[in-house]
Amino acid sequence: MRINTINIQQYSEYLDTVDSAVFQQSKYHAKKFEHDGWTVEFIQASQDKEVYATCMLAYLPLMKVFKYCYVARGFLADYKDKDKLVKFTSSLKQYLKKKNVVYLETDPEIDLVQRDKDGNIVENGFHNYDVVDNLKSAGFLQLPLKQGYDLSKECRFCSSIDLRGKTSDEIFNAFSSATRRNTRTAQKYNVHIRKLNVDQLHILDSMEKETSARQDFEAMSLDYFKNLYRFYGEDHVETLLSYLDLDEYEQKIKKEYNTTLTSIEKTKAFLEKNPGNEKKEKRLKTDETYLDSLEKKISHIQELKDTYGKEVPLACCLFIKYGHEIVYLVGSSNYEQRDFRGPYAIHWHMIQEAIKEGYDFYNFYGISGYFEPGKEGYGVFDFKRGFNAIVHEYIGNFILPCKPFIFKIYNNLKHICVNSN
Repeated sequence: MRINTINIQQYSEYLDTVDSAVFQQSKYHAKKFEHDGWTVEFIQASQDKEVYATCMLAYLPLMKVFKYCYVARGFLADYKDKDKLVKFTSSLKQYLKKKNVVYLETDPEIDLVQRDKDGNIVENGFHNYDVVDNLKSAGFLQLPLKQGYDLSKECRFCSSIDLRGKTSDEIFNAFSSATRRNTRTAQKYNVHIRKLNVDQLHILDSMEKETSARQDFEAMSLDYFKNLYRFYGEDHVETLLSYLDLDEYEQKIKKEYNTTLTSIEKTKAFLEKNPGNEKKEKRLKTDETYLDSLEKKISHIQELKDTYGKEVPLACCLFIKYGHEIVYLVGSSNYEQRDFRGPYAIHWHMIQEAIKEGYDFYNFYGISGYFEPGKEGYGVFDFKRGFNAIVHEYIGNFILPCKPFIFKIYNNLKHICVNSN
């Protein structure tokens, strides 16, 4: 089997023929790798004019004289064909050994088992245990399967909506009752959506920092967001802000106030002529309660104007558009103004956009893999589950030692792979 280097254009053209390619495998991500200090090359393995595998190899220095190699989200190959996978891996190992690579790591985006939206394993559902076995037969070592968040690695659990062949109404009706209600609440408040440009990413940055402080996680930097636009371009990155127009909101509330006040006056006039009418008395009590809530909202609007000016930022989300899916990569929200349901407005807007533009999946991206209340990340999982997002558990990370003796020494120092023998 021959392993040949190909240029970025050849690699990108090949990716255009592969439905399963994800953004971490794209030429755009190659630019990000290089910016972050990696050396990148593209290879294609073939025999008798048949392509066995294609991938992007990213290298980092290791122990000064050696290298570490990473293949983001796996090779573009048929993992089900054990013989081809073994042959390819053998050739790749020799290729990397000559480049002084101690070990290769990869994390294929392949489901381990089929799970439902609640995270439960589907009875008689599909699985890919054979892929794991094939990788092991080819010489890979599987790292321990873990739950929880690890920012040093790609997420092992995520959730997504399958949009294929579905209308917006069908997708919306599959939401949980709470998610439908929250989405309609945002619509009732006339929450608006606006696309941000690169110069406005400070809005996302500010909101992300506030969210990270509240939820105790490490926020991405403003440069990180700007670089995504730099590497992917505006055709593949979109940042949305949901906000409340306070003048418009005030007009709406005052109109409801005047309508309710008129209703109260008419009901009182009726009851003066027809005392004891239980239906009208009940209506009067309901209207008076509602009028009181509207008075509080009007007062609150002035407080909001004093704090925010004309607009209240509610939520901000950044998405990657690539291949067959839209990926929700970063999201933050104004917790104090959560009653306006800003995040729901953004996601419903973007889901409809995904359907309109012909994407197959709406990928909510990372979740912790814990599905019980009180566990790490449960709130994030539960929010995404409300949109009928199905859980995906990937097969995990795999190590291919290319220089076994050096890898054993390095592994004893770093404890990368527990069972490396």
